[in-house]
Amino acid sequence: MTAWNATLRAVLVAGFGVGLSAAPLAAQESDAYLRGLLLTQGSGRPVQGAHIKLIDPDEVVLSEVLSDERGAFKLPMPALGIYRLQVTRIGYQFWTSDTLHIASAPESRELRLEVPVQPIPLPEMSVSERNTCPTTPEERQRAFEIYQSVQPALASSSPSADLGNLLVRMVRPVIVGKYDYWRRGGGRRFQQDTTTVVVPGSLNLLSAPPTHLATHGYADIIQDTLTTFYAPTGEALASPEFLSMHCLRPVASADQASVGLGFEPKPGRQLVDVKGVLWIDPITNGPERVEFQYTSLRPFLRLHLLPVLKAYVLSRTSDEIRAGTRFRAIEFDESEYGGVLYFERIPGDQWLIREWSLNSPTLYRRAVTERRKKTVWPLTSPLTTRGVVLAVIPR
Repeated sequence: MTAWNATLRAVLVAGFGVGLSAAPLAAQESDAYLRGLLLTQGSGRPVQGAHIKLIDPDEVVLSEVLSDERGAFKLPMPALGIYRLQVTRIGYQFWTSDTLHIASAPESRELRLEVPVQPIPLPEMSVSERNTCPTTPEERQRAFEIYQSVQPALASSSPSADLGNLLVRMVRPVIVGKYDYWRRGGGRRFQQDTTTVVVPGSLNLLSAPPTHLATHGYADIIQDTLTTFYAPTGEALASPEFLSMHCLRPVASADQASVGLGFEPKPGRQLVDVKGVLWIDPITNGPERVEFQYTSLRPFLRLHLLPVLKAYVLSRTSDEIRAGTRFRAIEFDESEYGGVLYFERIPGDQWLIREWSLNSPTLYRRAVTERRKKTVWPLTSPLTTRGVVLAVIPR
């Protein structure tokens, strides 16, 4: 028996007249309540914001509530009988009580639950002062606790054949016509195309395997000017590769309705990567959405796209002007590029990305020619990709 269950048994029997036998008990009152205080074992400090659920023998959740600032909670029960309590809180381990055979539940008395809430330990190298992340050991400890709480849900959102098929509506930029790609008018070369398709649940629409992201980053050059940018999906966020290559920090939401887990690449990362915030539901410990921006875009554009642009411009410039052609540095705002992914829980205790919107950069030019001298400004323009899962089609 765990320390949690031992404590729960002792308190229930002594303070509430509750037996822990497996024998069923006929319902006696339909308006009974189970009141209580959730406290930290040893210190007696209230445990605020814990998710407390009352479940029946079939694992059906009958009622649930959050503990308040006093650690107090009140759970309505449809009838007296055999139940169990489940307690979860971001940053702490998941606990389930032994079977509760409740014989009476007077409203005038409180159940006292002393929970051994011991934070999940952070690996030594992650909390060490030698850590390269710009956070304190305490911030890293708290961030890791949040990460541990949401990681199972993130992992369950990985592409899987168990999902069956997905009916997806996608809006993507497609190439049309034969416009000059590198001119500002080249933006007309792309138009938004909307399609609705059925894809296997095992297909990763938004990202690459975590090992690929760790080795090659969140952007690939496919051919000349064609690029692919990836998103930090649940599979990526839940991976050991992501955890080892990113700094984590706790982030407070303005309305306290969500818990935020900030992330950014560790210093020195030169490949295209991501930074942002994963927002988490404090009741379910499930992901709500991830908002992110791409990082290190300038080196990627300079290495892969700028040489092609230069070659193209010079090939279309007369000999007398070519020698006087000068290229300025790429001008763009990196914060414009990134996206948002929205998570949703589906039957089978799985999660999927229900909706998404991504902005990736494409390069174009602005040029001015005066007195046989040409000045070229490489600029960026966003390409937007959006999508939504309309339905999950079981196998």
